[in-house]
Amino acid sequence: MYEGSQQGSFTSDGKNKTLKIRSGFDWIRIVNETQHAATNNGYGVEYYWRLGQGTKMTMAYRPAADHTVGTNIVTSAITVVDSSDFATGSRISVTAGTNAVQPVYSTGDTSGLTVGSIVRIDSSAQTNLNGLDFSIDTINANTDFRLANALATAPGIAAGAAGYYKLIAPNIEIYRMFTPSNRNISNITSASSAVVTTLVDHGYAIGQQVSFKVPEEFGMTQLDGLSGNITAVTDSTFTVDIDTSSFTAFKFPSYTLSPFVLASVVPVGDNPAYSGYMTAPGAFKNQGFSGVILTAGTTGPGGNAGDVISWRAGKSEVVDNA
Repeated sequence: MYEGSQQGSFTSDGKNKTLKIRSGFDWIRIVNETQHAATNNGYGVEYYWRLGQGTKMTMAYRPAADHTVGTNIVTSAITVVDSSDFATGSRISVTAGTNAVQPVYSTGDTSGLTVGSIVRIDSSAQTNLNGLDFSIDTINANTDFRLANALATAPGIAAGAAGYYKLIAPNIEIYRMFTPSNRNISNITSASSAVVTTLVDHGYAIGQQVSFKVPEEFGMTQLDGLSGNITAVTDSTFTVDIDTSSFTAFKFPSYTLSPFVLASVVPVGDNPAYSGYMTAPGAFKNQGFSGVILTAGTTGPGGNAGDVISWRAGKSEVVDNA
């Protein structure tokens, strides 16, 4: 017996998928419709989780290249989350950080890291990056991970610098409790319409108005205090209708400098008159949610890129895990 069921569907992008579900769900069923119709050897087709299973899910899969079905238990398949009460990870040692615009950090422990996770670096010889949060993209299990959003200039110190990292959030949905949020800047192009890259994926939308703070250490001081409208976005960049082609080139300060104030951007309003005005108002809004993170992959409920996946979740009338 159950009540208050919810359902939906999505097309996998090959990355872990966050589902925002009303609190109090006791079970969830995932159906990979694409793989149900296919005969791919070893691919999961259905998954079931109930309260008390932790991160495990029961999986039905194709054990051969036909429509026969086997079952198995998949570990680390699902994470139940409450973004308002997410515990950050412990400090993990890193043995090196490369001197590149996308530094790679060597570590023997990458557990919990996925593409899109946000980490914080500290106590490394790359002092200009210490204490800052970064989105990451390339992860080699228990070997290294890479900062996703390129800096304007490399940190300025050779590889071999030991330090630590900490997992701050598994994805941008949990990282941004309130929107719109200020973001630290890693790069700004000199162009008729400047393209801005942020250290952590920004979550902004076309039509938002943003204001810039650019201290002298970052070079492009002509942008300091200016505001503009966002005209295009990717996860890590946005384009703004400000001509920076004659401005001093933007740079990321060297590790040899004393502590400095970061270049940053903050949304200051919306522009309804602007073409492509954002579909949802950008006033400050609590983005806290409960839900689950589905692990991607061949035997993960988040599926592979292009898989069409449906889900249903609900609350049981009675739960007895005795």
